[in-house]
Amino acid sequence: MERRYAEIDAWKATAIVTVVGIHSFRPSFDPSTSDTEVWIGNLMRFGVPAFLMASGFLYAQRSGDLLALTLRRLRRILVPYLLASGITIAAFQLQGVPPNTGSFLSDLLFGAVVGPYYYVFIIVGIVLLTPLIARLPKDAFAAVTVVLVGVQWWVDAAVGIPLTFTWAVRNPLMWWAYFAVGWLLRLHHEAAVAWIAPRRWVLIAVLVALIAGASVASGLLGPLIAVRTAVWVEVYAVCALIFTATAGGERVPPAVRYLSDTSYAIYLIHLLFVRGVGALVPPTVGRMEWLPTLLPWACGLLGSIAVIAALQAALGRHSRTWIGA
Repeated sequence: MERRYAEIDAWKATAIVTVVGIHSFRPSFDPSTSDTEVWIGNLMRFGVPAFLMASGFLYAQRSGDLLALTLRRLRRILVPYLLASGITIAAFQLQGVPPNTGSFLSDLLFGAVVGPYYYVFIIVGIVLLTPLIARLPKDAFAAVTVVLVGVQWWVDAAVGIPLTFTWAVRNPLMWWAYFAVGWLLRLHHEAAVAWIAPRRWVLIAVLVALIAGASVASGLLGPLIAVRTAVWVEVYAVCALIFTATAGGERVPPAVRYLSDTSYAIYLIHLLFVRGVGALVPPTVGRMEWLPTLLPWACGLLGSIAVIAALQAALGRHSRTWIGA
């Protein structure tokens, strides 16, 4: 049986709750979005980064048959993705909804059947590189990680490579650093836990203060690079807070473990509920209203969990292959 890490389960569980929440809010580029929604959205932006850090941590293997391991990981990602995308495409064709990139084939290739599927495009690209990453010496990999983090800040906060939104979220330089940080943490996990343990509450207090400061800064009017840097720092600080609070934990609450184990399946189907319920309770332009946000959020989580539970019962031990849970 694979070892469970409390901090990784915590990352994945909080990330999926957050991702569903993000899609229950209006996006920041929607002119009807309120300032409060933009501020909360910035605070929740850690969702996808936490998934990538968790993947980097769990994929950090430097021995064994790396090619076979890579193919197995790709199968776990792609089979549920292709199944969910195929059903979505069929529904779109019945409704006369056009493809987002000009053809449904390119939608599949670029993770664009629905907006949030861009994550699949990113994670598949990273997984294909894992055999090469595993061959890097530890010191060289640490140096590469530092470079990737710096480049990520330049791309994300400084907008070093202006792109349309569609391609900006698929830019590997926006995401590889998170995966690398997770991998690096796995390589030094025991040392990290040993260092955190006697300082845990002090570190938590420092990180909470950093998050609060970055959160306030992200909502201020100022130079765009300063605001975007505050959001960028906030992402890392929230991920660090979750890791610090749970590192070395011996028991994982059942609810956290379940959300962690079903996070990929929830991610693939939650929009069905979020958008369906959201259409019934549209928010007011320019105002933050809790019911139009919390109801789709709750239905996105609970509806997905209900469908997953039914499919798990029907598919038995094959459910992980077909639905990713």
